[in-house]
Amino acid sequence: MKKEKTNGKKIAVIAGTSEATDLIVHISDRLQITAFVATPYGKTILESTNCTVHVGRLDEKKFHIALSGFDIVVDASHPFAVEVTRNVKTVCEKLHIPYYRIGRPQENYDYDDITYVNSKEEAVHLLRQTTGNILLTTGGNTLFFYQMQIPDFSKRVWARVLDTDASREMTKESKAHMVYAMPPFTVEDTVRLIQQNQIDVIVSKNSGKRGGMHEKITAAKMCKIPVICIQAPQEEYMTITEVIKVLENDCNCLS
Repeated sequence: MKKEKTNGKKIAVIAGTSEATDLIVHISDRLQITAFVATPYGKTILESTNCTVHVGRLDEKKFHIALSGFDIVVDASHPFAVEVTRNVKTVCEKLHIPYYRIGRPQENYDYDDITYVNSKEEAVHLLRQTTGNILLTTGGNTLFFYQMQIPDFSKRVWARVLDTDASREMTKESKAHMVYAMPPFTVEDTVRLIQQNQIDVIVSKNSGKRGGMHEKITAAKMCKIPVICIQAPQEEYMTITEVIKVLENDCNCLS
């Protein structure tokens, strides 16, 4: 039997990760949840959850309007969505709305041929010292940065990005060999991609277990190629369990 919602507080969840979905599933039977996603694909992920979904990319001004009237904001956006987090935090400070950031810990992987860098600029510095084929798994929004920086980009670079209308529109002018596909990707998927295109190095954001990093690392090991791993920006964050505890105790939302 579905539980009645026991609290009238309005909670905004800045979604975009599996952690956001987990949180919404856990608390939406008791709270009024509005999830904010950037794309229609983000909305499809939340279709089976009990929440209202707002679709569209928002800047600081639009977040200020959208978040007015909410009692609490939980930021569960992607660890690399730096601008989104900055805008949401700024708006919450201005509106005096309690703000909680859900994050995921950075992982180190058991592979000798992996190099950790702190930015896409550092990744490019390493890539410019290579001559082989490159597999970018860093998303469509940074693809043109790499295109401007990597010699022989159109010949050397394969880019695996989401197969969505928004992603295709974003990358339609790219000169990379585009691989449009939908996760999750198995080890075999990535091995096949590496072998078919004679990939010599993989570039990935350190998106953790839920972001498919273990499968990428395993595929790289099997194919004996290096990985360049971009670390997420350092920030203070909480786990889902900690946020739920705050909602239960400090904010008295789940009582």
